[in-house]
Amino acid sequence: MSSLLHLLGFLWLPLLVYTAANDVGGLQKCTELLNTQKLVYCCGKSFLDKFPFVGSNCTSFWDDYGPCRYECLYRHWDLLDQDNKIKKPELYMMITSLYSPLNGYDKYGTALKAAHETCEALGSRHADFLLLYSNQVADKMGMASSTCLPYAMLHAQCTMVYLTANCPRENWIEDPKCNSLQNLLSSCTKKLDEKTNALKGKDEELTGNGCGHVDTEGPHLLLASFLTLMVSKFISDQ
Repeated sequence: MSSLLHLLGFLWLPLLVYTAANDVGGLQKCTELLNTQKLVYCCGKSFLDKFPFVGSNCTSFWDDYGPCRYECLYRHWDLLDQDNKIKKPELYMMITSLYSPLNGYDKYGTALKAAHETCEALGSRHADFLLLYSNQVADKMGMASSTCLPYAMLHAQCTMVYLTANCPRENWIEDPKCNSLQNLLSSCTKKLDEKTNALKGKDEELTGNGCGHVDTEGPHLLLASFLTLMVSKFISDQ
């Protein structure tokens, strides 16, 4: 896993240089959102994220937020297909069963589903981010030495970022470090929206002028903009 991440990091070096050169807004600070343990504390009191452990054999990963925790839980709930893609019906069934009006956590469940929708729309950008910054985040996320696959963790990281950004009031912890996290989330998602909208407008303008080619800045900026959000990074990371 370590050698693979370093190889991928090398292959993505040109884009990393581009991103760093355009990091005028302190985009790298958004990698703090890779701290999933902090996210689940601030939104869920380090309690609600434990619900998926019910009936599983994953309790050995109770306090482990690395790849093995999420791979175990996602396999238990049968959330990954043979290509390690999220099985949406199974995911929503799990969320509905764990966070329902019966236990009073349905708002958390609704926010979690909305977070998945956002991450699904982002596609592979969270993974691209982690590959881009693999040398910086691999050890921090437990990816460098782990024997587990990262796919489940990457999805969990991404959803937790968006869930925390839109955390139901009753599930939010009033804590100084959480309040600062909320500010970071707001700043990073705002930058993401601005860059995404700018690129969308630029693409529409070129299309309207009959131009079928978009210059190479577009993909670079789009991936750089995702840095403002992450953390899924990847991600767990992510």
